Amino acid sequence: MRSNSEVLLLSEGDVISTGLTMPQCMELVEGVLRARANGQTLSPPKVFLDMRSNSEHQCDADAMPAYVKYIDMCGVKWIGANWENRYKRGLPNVIGIVILNDPESFAPLAIISANWLTAMRTGAATGLAVRELARKGSKSLSMIGTGYETKFQLMAINEVLKLDEVKVFDIDKNVMESFLRDVNHMFYMMQITLCKNVREAVEGTDLVVTATSSRIPVLGEEFLPDTANLICSIGTYNELGDKCIGWADKIVVDTREQSKSEGALADWFARRLISNGDIYAELGEILVGRKMGRTSDEEKILCVLTGLGCEDVVVANTVYKLAKEKGLGKTFKFF
Repeated sequence: MRSNSEVLLLSEGDVISTGLTMPQCMELVEGVLRARANGQTLSPPKVFLDMRSNSEHQCDADAMPAYVKYIDMCGVKWIGANWENRYKRGLPNVIGIVILNDPESFAPLAIISANWLTAMRTGAATGLAVRELARKGSKSLSMIGTGYETKFQLMAINEVLKLDEVKVFDIDKNVMESFLRDVNHMFYMMQITLCKNVREAVEGTDLVVTATSSRIPVLGEEFLPDTANLICSIGTYNELGDKCIGWADKIVVDTREQSKSEGALADWFARRLISNGDIYAELGEILVGRKMGRTSDEEKILCVLTGLGCEDVVVANTVYKLAKEKGLGKTFKFF
């Protein structure tokens, strides 16, 4: 029983200083997705708050509570975005925190900055999806959107594939060039090419990752990938066009329920272009062997990962433990 009312406050710098690696994060995310598939978590769909609908504020936000039984920890991620922050306020466009609570008393244990944490666990989930769903021997990757998250996507995919070529595109040329400067020293063995448009970026590659904040389709409206057999969408908006429905032989998600209200599939569900039966599997079901992943080189798979609170709680719990071991952060008495 935890009776101490001391709370650990971890800044973004503290979280990064824990030294959590991408392979470790992928192991954590795989463990919790397996546990979720076996009924060992509580991770309800996100609660979406759109302040743009009845105020002058340009923020939207998600609340993502979860309980993970095998680590006996509960918590919530509270994360929101204003896409003008970087230019108008010198702040990240996306800002998140995780609060961890003792599941017996509900006393708070930690308040943790969650931007890096979110990017790590989001990348980790894509890495696992690519491991299970990409065509064997895939060497080339297209990345649409080069914001903060994209580097972490590349880090995770690089753990499971031996990539030779990465082609990227972003509507903001400055952001794209900043991405290249950031990753060039990390992935010097790869050829990373900045492209002029989406079509150029996806031509001739083995898989495509879309990581945008676009509310209109960036792929699958006018054209589809010519050679790729896997599209992974991690944006929480409608970044995929209707043509992707007919393109895909299988649709894989991280959560069936949440995919109806978040991410690239939500609009398709709302317009009844797809139904429950069109979802082949959750990634966790594939990880535990309940469903097969890729079954042929020709198969075209669409994977849409909208993110789960249980992933955040598991990764935050490890960050919390590492931070305590290293003496990071500041503590205060809540009561």
